[in-house]
Amino acid sequence: MHQKLSTFWTSLNRTIPVNQRELVLGLGLCALAGLAAGMLLSPRKTIAIGSHNSSSQALREADQAPAETESHEV
Repeated sequence: MHQKLSTFWTSLNRTIPVNQRELVLGLGLCALAGLAAGMLLSPRKTIAIGSHNSSSQALREADQAPAETESHEV
């Protein structure tokens, strides 16, 4: 096993050309994979990103407010 690992390690010493597009895509892929792995392996699973100040909040408050009744005074 050690011999195979040593042979593989020395074979990595050769120079191969890589164009810039492949390099940038490879770095981007590694960054996105790191983000995904970090989110999946993090101990906090119930974090919501955002302030929750959207228009749906106003609609929820309107639904929870008591209905106004009209008074009929004579």
